[in-house]
Amino acid sequence: MFGVSDRVARLLPFYYGYLMVPIAMVAQICTSPGQTFAVSAFMPAIRESLEISDGKMALAYMLGTLLAALPLSVVGPLSDRFGLRITTAAVGFGLAITCWLASCIQGFATLLLAFMLLRFLGQGSLTLLSGNMVSMWFQRKLGTVTACMSVGMAAAFALVPPSLLWSIDAYGWRETYLMVGGLVGASLLPLVVFLFRNSPEELGQYPDGASPQQADAQSIASDADVHNLPAHSVTLSEAVRHRTFWIMAGSLAVWAMVGTGVVFYALQIFARQNIPSSESQLLFATFSLAMLSMQVTGGVLADRLQLNYLMSAAFVSLTAGTVAIPLTTSAVHMHLFAVLFGAGQGLAMSVSATMWVRYYGRRHLGKIRGTVWCLTVAGSGCGPLVLGTISDLTQSYHGGLWLFVALLAPLSLLTLLATPPRSDVSLAG
Repeated sequence: MFGVSDRVARLLPFYYGYLMVPIAMVAQICTSPGQTFAVSAFMPAIRESLEISDGKMALAYMLGTLLAALPLSVVGPLSDRFGLRITTAAVGFGLAITCWLASCIQGFATLLLAFMLLRFLGQGSLTLLSGNMVSMWFQRKLGTVTACMSVGMAAAFALVPPSLLWSIDAYGWRETYLMVGGLVGASLLPLVVFLFRNSPEELGQYPDGASPQQADAQSIASDADVHNLPAHSVTLSEAVRHRTFWIMAGSLAVWAMVGTGVVFYALQIFARQNIPSSESQLLFATFSLAMLSMQVTGGVLADRLQLNYLMSAAFVSLTAGTVAIPLTTSAVHMHLFAVLFGAGQGLAMSVSATMWVRYYGRRHLGKIRGTVWCLTVAGSGCGPLVLGTISDLTQSYHGGLWLFVALLAPLSLLTLLATPPRSDVSLAG
């Protein structure tokens, strides 16, 4: 086996799981090529180079995202079978190659293929795998650890778009895609190959760094009594019989659709509302700061409060942020949207990352989260097309934004029903 030997890993003076946190953080940052905030930075240059319309760009993005959702359902089961280490290395290598492919786009067909692979490997697969990394190593501290890990995505949201815009202006969009692919491969693959381990059991350790005596005293069954959680891991077939699975799957799909649509068209929306470009470019910085603050706060709260209440609060904030967009008349209102929506997104990310392993256990986590993430990615593909189509028909984004509000608002109440499975349910060992 490559990398640090198991013997050396066991001799380290700290719990090996703490090494998984920065690795997961790097993996989250490396999802950027497939995230909307990065793709949108390339859009103007690609559109001008290929001489295609906004409608065709949005269509290619939607179709690519929907096609990416289809194979995504197998990524979770593959990580359950072969381990996160092998699966993440394969996905990271594939994403680096895909960035090279994106630099060779020549028309609609290759644009569609590039979008599909970027979304499947980056926004889909690597996001799923990075979230599962810490879930395999932490249980009682998972919310707090997830909060620490969230710094990576917040930093990417704030720094990646302006960095890409600078590089595209200086070197060109094709050359920038080549550099991005090199950075993904050089930063992620060595960490995964040489340092990553699938679970604490591989090293004879226990989740959260507990000693054998602590693990016996604080067993999963005991933890279930404290948090009203299942005593054993739940299979996918059992999870789908519980209402929380469908509430959360639907809620996350709607959130992804709204969030992707809003971010995709954010600069155009505020330009139409007479916000100067010098002000609107600061939007992502405000958004990322709000998202980071609530990811950190939400992660800590997830270890202390009921998760369904926190998820409800997240959707209240998302709804309020979306309401603020069509009402915007100044830069102050624009930043109010960024604070509300960013905070809601950060809280939702922290709580959802914690909820799946807390409610359904670790053994089948990849398959369960993979199925949900497939629906989430599919939802994200619809957002830009819905908002763009309504804008084309009405010459305004407002109709689409109020539609998004109508979808988000009921979820503020529905997520209150996203409670843990009963402890007396028959579960897989």
